[in-house]
Amino acid sequence: MNVSFRQLRAFILIAETSSFTRTAEQLHLSQPALSYSIRKLEESMGLQLLARNTRSVELTPAGEHFLPQARRMLRDMDDAVRDARDTLSLSRGTLRLAALPTAAASFLPVVIASFRREHPGVKVHLLDGRAGEIMGWVQRGEVDAGISSLPDDLSGLSFERLLDDNLVLLSHQDHHRDWQQQPYIALTPDTSIRPLADAALRYLNVDPVPAWEVAHMSTATALVREGLGFSLLPASCTAVFNIGEQCTVTAIDQPAKRSIGLLQRKPVAPSPSLSQFMGHVRRVLRQE
Repeated sequence: MNVSFRQLRAFILIAETSSFTRTAEQLHLSQPALSYSIRKLEESMGLQLLARNTRSVELTPAGEHFLPQARRMLRDMDDAVRDARDTLSLSRGTLRLAALPTAAASFLPVVIASFRREHPGVKVHLLDGRAGEIMGWVQRGEVDAGISSLPDDLSGLSFERLLDDNLVLLSHQDHHRDWQQQPYIALTPDTSIRPLADAALRYLNVDPVPAWEVAHMSTATALVREGLGFSLLPASCTAVFNIGEQCTVTAIDQPAKRSIGLLQRKPVAPSPSLSQFMGHVRRVLRQE
């Protein structure tokens, strides 16, 4: 059934005015054009909605039954159009984001606060998780986009680099000079950091055999702070976690950069709210 917004509005006005002439004037249509529109509506529905004579027009029983439904359909169409316009103007809407813990704890709070000041009607939902979790959320459409490291497999996904968050050496100040002889505090193998850290240690001719394996960077930082070994962690974590005066942060040579960027599902069609939000992200990162 093919029913248009214009046909519904014409039918409702005729029912309210009982006049084709007055309805045609209000809709700025000729009477033949109005009659044609109503006839096509009735043909589409397979029902006679109006009974016409030379002096007046009345609703048929089918028309009486359809009138409240037509009003509801017109109201729903109005609401849908208004919602679309509100979304485009960013007066309201929802943005679902996922991010690595370091991004969620470093630059993203500043971005979210800035974005909400400009667009208070848009709700921002943030999930923090590991790279593998974020990729799954994006692939399944559970979030609009993710801010994560570059995955090994980009099948069905797009990645836009935002910044490099390379690994740094975190060691206790008492063992900074002989850190290679200290125990290796590694993140667990299911994290995106672990293979990069192991590769960096091999590049530095250090055997990447862990004495400790922990799931969270905050735990690795705490172990280093207590002199229990060294760790290789993203540079961004030094601004997030309590490194403490006992620790030394050192840049190291590494075989590959660790890029952080925007992960989206293909085909990429960012919403107006996501496009505006990413503009805020880029401005904040340029200032850092």
